[in-house]
Amino acid sequence: MTYQDTSPDIAPFINKYGLTFPILLDETGEIAHLYQLNSLPSSYFINRAGIISEVVIGGPMSEALLRTRIEKILQ
Repeated sequence: MTYQDTSPDIAPFINKYGLTFPILLDETGEIAHLYQLNSLPSSYFINRAGIISEVVIGGPMSEALLRTRIEKILQ
């Protein structure tokens, strides 16, 4: 849900946390619509075939929850 953000807007956040991975912006809201993103945070667990196997709405998630969900989709 970054259609309201611009690259210059997120630069301070990226610098503050020392992020080095690509930050993708959904500039038109198309992706939020495609994934039916209605709430933040939302976490998508994607299996090896690239298919969304589970969506968890809300947070924060514990490490145990993350491990359980990831182990489930890797089976």
